[in-house]
Amino acid sequence: MPFRLPPLLLAWCKPLVHSLLTLLMVMVVTFALLRALPGGPFDKDKRLPPAVMEQLEAKYHLNAPVWQQLLAYSGNVLRGDLGPSYKYTSRTVQEVMSEALPPTLILGALSLLLGCSAGMSVALLPWLLPARAQQTKAALDTLASTLGLASLSAPSFVVAGSLVLLFALELRWLPAARLTNPMDAILPTLALATVPFGYTVLWVRKALWQQAGQGYLQVKHALGIQANQITLNHQWRNALLPWMSLMGPLAAGLLTGSFAVETIFAIPGVGKLFVLSVIDRDYPVVMGITLLYSVLLIALNLVSESLLRWLDPRLRVEATP
Repeated sequence: MPFRLPPLLLAWCKPLVHSLLTLLMVMVVTFALLRALPGGPFDKDKRLPPAVMEQLEAKYHLNAPVWQQLLAYSGNVLRGDLGPSYKYTSRTVQEVMSEALPPTLILGALSLLLGCSAGMSVALLPWLLPARAQQTKAALDTLASTLGLASLSAPSFVVAGSLVLLFALELRWLPAARLTNPMDAILPTLALATVPFGYTVLWVRKALWQQAGQGYLQVKHALGIQANQITLNHQWRNALLPWMSLMGPLAAGLLTGSFAVETIFAIPGVGKLFVLSVIDRDYPVVMGITLLYSVLLIALNLVSESLLRWLDPRLRVEATP
């Protein structure tokens, strides 16, 4: 009798294998693109003497063929070593990233919480109105759709610049840069929250309308259950399932930082570090941040998929071989 893995273990093995292959592809492509960029990490305004350049390239193994550099880097990554930074020569990539990660994590968590909770409230509000207020419900629903589309259409650097212009320069209510006290986090959090707000409004609103025509809701209405209770206990809970599939990419994007927002507000986070590392051709730091983003994106996608399977039994039945 041929050996077969248990269905639960098989369901976990396939995504893990796909994830590892994806990480490998990301690492190879990023490594090759960095080496293909014009210039190098030690090409400054004043060209270094050839002897010094040869010593630096030999120290960091940049004089070896690209495939040998890739193999050496892959081996170091498997050992948990991302290498030294070319710009901060006395520090490793892990040390540089560990300093930039906390501000990004704080802002990402705050903006995700704010954007999702506000978007959920805006999308749900029209459905909590009494049945006699149909015109108000339609107006609020249209307003919710407009706000969601506007939040996704406006680039983050435009939103961030507008917030700085209005609240920092004109009204002088809030600081425009740095992250030294809780007040400094308000404007960048608002700027980052627009994306999760827009996605939450549009996806939850669409799911609520799709659930509205389901037969089980009509049965609930026929039993005399109040419309608000039906919306909160049944319609809204089922509408959360498609929205949860967005949480992986959204959380990964926010937790690794927005490049434009962190640069505008001069926040020493991962986003600003990535931009400066690309400009300075600091290959190890760019590779480290890219791998960090990829790992977070894949891990959070796996978590959201697992939660969906746990919450929706139909997905577990479909995945059973």
